[in-house]
Amino acid sequence: MGEFRSFSRLMIVELAGSAAGAYCAKQFANLGSEVVVVGEPFTDPGGSFYDTPKRRLAIDDDLLSSADVVIQSSAPDPIAKPAQQANPAQIVVRISPFAATGPYSSWRATDIVDSAISGHLRLSGDPQREPLQGVPDLVHHAAGMTAFIGAVAALIARVRAGRGQVVQTSHQEVLAALHQFTLCRYTHNGAVLNRQGNRYAGPGSTVGAYQCSDGWIGLALPQEDQLQRMLDVTGLVTMLEHDDVDSIWDLMTGTDLLNRELVPYLKTQNRQDLVELFQALRLPCAPVVELNELLDDEHLAARGFWRRSPDGEILLPGPPFRLSDHDWTVGPSRREGRLPTAMNDEDRSSPTGGPPAAGPPIGRPVSHTQLSDGPLTGLRVIDMTRVWAGPLAARILADLGAEVLMTEVPWTRTPREVPDSYVEATRFFPLDEAGQRPWNRSAFHNKYANNKRSAVIDLDTEPGRELLAALIPTADVLVENYSPRVMPDLGFGAAALHGLNPSLVYVTMPGYGRSGPYRDWVAYGPTIDGHIGHTSLTGYRGEEPWKCGVAWPDPIGGLHGAAAALVALLDRFVEPERGGQTVEVAQIESAINMIGQHVVAAQLEGVAPRRGNRRPGRAPQGVYRCAGDDRWIAISVVDDTAWHGLCEVVGWSDVAHLDQAARWDRHHELDQRLSAFTADHDDQELMRRLQAAGVPAGAVLDASQVMADPQLDALGYFVQLDHPDAGTHPWPRFPARLSLTPATLRSPAALMGEHNHYAACTLAGYGPKRYQKLLDDGVLRVDPPA
Repeated sequence: MGEFRSFSRLMIVELAGSAAGAYCAKQFANLGSEVVVVGEPFTDPGGSFYDTPKRRLAIDDDLLSSADVVIQSSAPDPIAKPAQQANPAQIVVRISPFAATGPYSSWRATDIVDSAISGHLRLSGDPQREPLQGVPDLVHHAAGMTAFIGAVAALIARVRAGRGQVVQTSHQEVLAALHQFTLCRYTHNGAVLNRQGNRYAGPGSTVGAYQCSDGWIGLALPQEDQLQRMLDVTGLVTMLEHDDVDSIWDLMTGTDLLNRELVPYLKTQNRQDLVELFQALRLPCAPVVELNELLDDEHLAARGFWRRSPDGEILLPGPPFRLSDHDWTVGPSRREGRLPTAMNDEDRSSPTGGPPAAGPPIGRPVSHTQLSDGPLTGLRVIDMTRVWAGPLAARILADLGAEVLMTEVPWTRTPREVPDSYVEATRFFPLDEAGQRPWNRSAFHNKYANNKRSAVIDLDTEPGRELLAALIPTADVLVENYSPRVMPDLGFGAAALHGLNPSLVYVTMPGYGRSGPYRDWVAYGPTIDGHIGHTSLTGYRGEEPWKCGVAWPDPIGGLHGAAAALVALLDRFVEPERGGQTVEVAQIESAINMIGQHVVAAQLEGVAPRRGNRRPGRAPQGVYRCAGDDRWIAISVVDDTAWHGLCEVVGWSDVAHLDQAARWDRHHELDQRLSAFTADHDDQELMRRLQAAGVPAGAVLDASQVMADPQLDALGYFVQLDHPDAGTHPWPRFPARLSLTPATLRSPAALMGEHNHYAACTLAGYGPKRYQKLLDDGVLRVDPPA
């Protein structure tokens, strides 16, 4: 690996305020930038996770004026005095719980309140009990990574156009964007998704946490063939003969039906034996581990993932993504010169061959007004991804202005015929109707295909592989999330790709990485989260580990995948003579980074018990029932201001004198009294009263309420797109707002194969006869195979 000058020449000033800002600045520090923390740094039992390798200094006008990037964050309070650009080339990043404008702009929030108002909290927990918070601070780290994406995109725009800008994001906007399908199920057919027990909240299928004789596993079997293999190997295939089971689809969509025999069977089995058996059969399964087990994981050890802190006392998570020619370090950074603010004359040659995209030529100085679609205007991305993490990464690049061409395989969308049981279980289709072309109507696919083009290529054929080879020289980025063996087996390993295009940024996103004993394990987000500690950090107080209703490793992988691609692109813009890179984004390693402070705390303090919705330093904090069916409010008393405001609203003069320690000691009593009070109040009315009194509080919103949220509405957050087969629906925009080169939501998802001609003839240069033969032979398609 080597040291690209793009980051080692950057000075970053972190105006300390929250975990989101600390995580954003940490990315710059680990990639080689000099990062100076001004003010009281964000503290946590695992604070060294955020601080290494930063420096701390007192605030200084010269320091602020010389910074390339200023990162300002605040939580639970809004930013009191927004930082301004000290010069036209400077980039200012602001991260706050809510946007600086709109009806919530002055509100206070912690991570549990963020999760409530964004609709995430409603997805986790027992449907007969209070909703359950996921991993503490995870939502703030997601906001920090989104801010980092915005900052690096702004640096690319600065190199191209010579000007800095302001980048703003909020926790609420980030979380609203990171729903997988919660919101689009509602917008397409009015379905409201709620928590479904100790499992991932989504379409009926075997996706959850299951107890074995000696521990827990995470199991995810969303495909028919996977469930069939599991039934065969466990002997549970006789379930298909039951009177109330007509087909395997009944078991896939009726989790309770399957679990009545699966749950007791798994409780008799050894955890490790099950994992090895299921993985041998290509069934996504992984152990649910505690954090102390994670430190001894053989796969992470084989990959050399853990890094010693500079003092040698603790293990820190290693890189969340790995670049082939850019160092990542926990040691002190060394600044080298300054990053240019625009391309030099000698850097103006285009680094890619083939036809140009619609935007200005790559490498030539442009006006920021020419970056009309976003900072990546004029770049081209080949998107070979599937499911969630990879499509999200490519969708972010598309929102930032890149032309993204999906090179889909013919079976990547829905089958040609979609069973009614699938329509009913997923609620993905408009008005719950599959329609004549269901492959173009799935809300789940279309959400991540907005802003993209589509060419459908059968890569199992030699002509299909020849066409892909002809497309690669026209691209700036190629992103895929296959298992590690797929691309080399197709003839497109990293060396082959860079042989076709030396300037290519190749992003590969395998679940466990390209090396190590688990490299070939089949992985989904709901299995990875158990394997890396997320599940063990979640659960009702004093009870078993609990599966979060959101498969967090997937959006985490998507955010880090987009970020890694931008880092490599910035490297290439600054030093085009060094060409492209291979970028490996192992979901397991990105997801561990998002709980890095908990990993450090476990080494310093031991593994903490599951605390449910409580958190030390905040008392009381919890989710309390309100008037109405399944209505709840999250309340988080973070300081005396919030405590006195709560006492005023609920009329508690007798306990108003309690300090934080006393409140923690009497948490159970306060919870009972608070529950009795909230039970008679409307959740949203009480939220507004508490916020007016300075109390971080949020109604636990469902999808319908998130879509009608007045704060998001004031920001114009949802954008209507008209799709020819699926109709008109609102979609969330990219949650970081860039002042000069904003991200754009330009076009609905492409129809399957809509851009076959563009890919083959315009980009690859094929003639009409050759193109027609590809169509006749089924190499290029506009529908799934029969």
